[in-house]
Amino acid sequence: MTRAVDALARTGDRTRRGLPLDSLALALVIAVATLWPLVLWAFWPRYLSRLTEADGYTHAHAMLGMAWLLLLAAQPLLMRARRFAAHRRLGRMGMALGAAFVVSGVLSAHRLITRMDEAQFARDGFFLYMILATTTIFAAALLLGVIWRKSPAVHGRFMACTLLPLLDPVLARILGFHFPPLPAEFMYQLPAVLVTAVLLALLTVTLPRGTPGRRPFVWFAVGSMVLLLLHFASQYSRTWLTFVEWFRSLPIT
Repeated sequence: MTRAVDALARTGDRTRRGLPLDSLALALVIAVATLWPLVLWAFWPRYLSRLTEADGYTHAHAMLGMAWLLLLAAQPLLMRARRFAAHRRLGRMGMALGAAFVVSGVLSAHRLITRMDEAQFARDGFFLYMILATTTIFAAALLLGVIWRKSPAVHGRFMACTLLPLLDPVLARILGFHFPPLPAEFMYQLPAVLVTAVLLALLTVTLPRGTPGRRPFVWFAVGSMVLLLLHFASQYSRTWLTFVEWFRSLPIT
């Protein structure tokens, strides 16, 4: 979130067709504002109402996640206000914050599966796939957003995509804790996957052909959907289950 604002300030660049940059910035602020009450609703039963029971890895991941949401809301507002220097400074901080969020996600996932007994691990261990897949999508979106910071329309889309990994933990928990049980386990992940597909398609079709960085964004969108869809086969993959057992054995938490 750095040099993109310089390019915008020099050229007043907007996408000529599709979603203007100011509209994308406003949409991101609205998305973050909408997610906040959903996050509170989703994480209240098993985390926010039991803060003293959670471990340090979980607390660190939660605090970094909240800080990231605040940053995502602040950056578009700074850009719309043309406060480019502040946007650049916060963007540099955001790189470190995003990297810390990725590391905390891996560590909290490891802590989660090491605390499972053998019966629970045999039943639920495969679900590590979705956690690591969404962490990978976040990391890829952040890295590509930095790489394509000179292309404002693409940069903004990549940063917006760092919100997508939050959809599964939020929607799955809301469905699991606040509604009657669904007939099949995969249905808890299905809404987040479908919403992600729609949002990625919208972000892609509103990005004009010829925009620098459009092709990497398209490949990112396709790769993200492939990663998410493979979750539904992960519990049947002996290779994946072997990896989970290896990951669980690592002495990192």
